[in-house]
Amino acid sequence: MTRIDQPQNRRSHDTRAAILDATWRLLERRGAADTTMAAVAEEAGVSRRAVYLHFASRGELFLALREAVDERLDLERSLRPISEAADAVQALDAWARHVVSYHSRIASIMRAVDRIRHDDPDAEALWSEARGRWHEACRGLAARLADEGRLAPPWTAQAAADMLCALMSVEFIVELGTERGWGEERLTERLQIVARRALVVDGG
Repeated sequence: MTRIDQPQNRRSHDTRAAILDATWRLLERRGAADTTMAAVAEEAGVSRRAVYLHFASRGELFLALREAVDERLDLERSLRPISEAADAVQALDAWARHVVSYHSRIASIMRAVDRIRHDDPDAEALWSEARGRWHEACRGLAARLADEGRLAPPWTAQAAADMLCALMSVEFIVELGTERGWGEERLTERLQIVARRALVVDGG
């Protein structure tokens, strides 16, 4: 039985991966509106039935893609310096580096989703889920600043979290890092300065 099941599982895994890769390519090349289940099937070289066997809906496919992208780009490794920072200010610096590096790599997907999310429930679900996770991470960082007595007045932890989440905007990262030609290193340094001076007592 094992000799039979393993190839089937491997084929299923490969098909799922092909579908997710096709979805990623379509979002980058054609945008979210044209990333339909039929288009994904054609791009992946599988039947529409195969797509629906793995993903019951386009919304489910989009959310699965977010997980696949995080795994492919190693989100856990990118976040590790924040959680392992010796203090909240160092964590804030690590956060800025993560935001610039990681969001530069997911910009094409998030911009495609953002363009149609107000009229597309599947795109809105993906956008809301991603923004919710970003805001949760920012709340943790702002709370750490407050707990260590480093959060500058008149900021509250909630307001600081809102500001940090706004600074994670993909449009912000793309505008400065790419379109204005700053590059990742310069943008990281400037974002660290902005965050420190705005939010940290004696931020430097």
